[in-house]
This record gives sequence, structure tokens and C-alpha cells, in this order.
Amino acid sequence: MSAVKTSALETYAAQLKAWRKKRGWSQEELADKIAYSNSLVSGIETVARTPSLDFSKLVDGAFDAPETFESLHGLVSREAWPGYFAPVIDFENQAVRIHEWELRVVPGLLQTGDYARSVISAHNPRIAQLDLDRKVSARLDRQRLFDRDDPPMYWTVISEGVLRQLIGGPSIMAEQLDKIIEAGQSPDIVIQVLPFTAYDHPGTDGPMMIFDLPDTTSVSYMECNGGGMITETPEAVADLMTNLNLIRAAALPPRESMTLLRQIRSEIAHD
Repeated sequence: MSAVKTSALETYAAQLKAWRKKRGWSQEELADKIAYSNSLVSGIETVARTPSLDFSKLVDGAFDAPETFESLHGLVSREAWPGYFAPVIDFENQAVRIHEWELRVVPGLLQTGDYARSVISAHNPRIAQLDLDRKVSARLDRQRLFDRDDPPMYWTVISEGVLRQLIGGPSIMAEQLDKIIEAGQSPDIVIQVLPFTAYDHPGTDGPMMIFDLPDTTSVSYMECNGGGMITETPEAVADLMTNLNLIRAAALPPRESMTLLRQIRSEIAHD
């Protein structure tokens, strides 16, 4: 593992150890104060485990150091993303509306931890456990934007093939479908499914996201294998929005999409 990749983790680990020693606490004492295991505290201090956001917030509270470790956790999470994707995290956190089309896997904003782990492992079967844990944690952290007092409106269209592909096996996929169905009940989330019966839609070029930002023009993101492209030109973003609207027009309405999701979920349960 390269020094570049581990720099944020090393900084986090060093700060955790320094703050703990300053308080005169053992690893076990810190673990007791935040209700986590001693082995986790030890693993984080030796850069063998990845800290979660919840862990970081509890450590901030224990040390009376507001947002210190929460901020360090943000750096750890950012390192988990390839450079071309890092701007997307900022756009998601700023956006008032997020529009998305996905034809490969369940969108990251809706993935379960086990599904994310399976997708990442399949894409990189030789990934180290620490890197895998960090990438999964970073992906799940993206979903915290829905917990805000002012979450963005999220409107996604998902290809039916994504929902029928058994990523990680039946039990993991069943749990994933349950999460999508539950998300569809939120007033801030709109989910549509593009069925196999749809044809001649403009979504075959690949996934896309469009972010409506406050007080500025919208931006878009398109991804291909090993790379991604940010577009800020108003005309280009408008063209992509037109394509996305055409995909929505070809997709099932939200209520019918939920019906299909439940049907697919029941088929998995009977396998």
C-alpha cells in the first residue's frame, strides 16, 4: 500500500493515539468511553482498520474536540475515491437536486454495505482488505446527505437488468432490493425502473448524474470504465438533461416501478 494512499489514515491514527495519550487513557479505556471494541481502537491506531464517521463523532465527543476527527474522517474518505470522482462528492453535498441514470449497478447512493463490498470486490478481486473496508465506508458515507435537515431531491432511473443481476448472491440482492423499495417511500427520493421492454432510449452511452446547484448553473458527470467527465457548459448539461428526461419518459412511473421492484424481490425470495 503506497504512502500516498495511507497518508490520511496515518494522520488519523497518529492523531487518535496522540489525543488518547494526552488524556492518559489506554486503548481499552477509550474503547469503553465510546462503546466500541478495544480491537477496533487498536486496529485504527495501527492503520489496520478504517474509522467510520460514527466512530469519529464519538471520539470527538470523548476528547471534547468538536469536528476534529470528523474532519480527518472526511480526508480518509476522500482518499478512497479516484481523482476523477472526488468532485462528485462535493457536488452531491451542494446540490438541491440530483438526477441520475444507471444501467450497470445499483446507484451508490442506494447501495447496502454488502452489495457495495461485492461490487467493489468483483471489480478488483485482489484488493487489500483495508482498502476494501475504506472504499465501502466511503460509499456508505455518501448516503448521509439524506439525513440532513435539508436533503436534496434525488431522482434516479435504474435499468431493470441492474435489479435482476444477483450481485453477491440472493440474500445480498434481496436486502439490496429491500433498501431500494424503502428508499422509494421517501418524499425526497423518486425511483423509476427502465424495463426490458423499453427501446430506442438515449441511455446506452452510460450512466450520468446531473446536479442542480444553488445560485449557479447545473453540472453533470458521466462515467466510463476507469474514468469520468465533469461537464459545466450550460448547453452540454442541457443536452444531457434532455436525454435523461427521455429516459424517464421511457421508464415506468414511480408507482409501477415499485410494483416491479417488489415482483423482482419476491422472485429472489422464492429461488
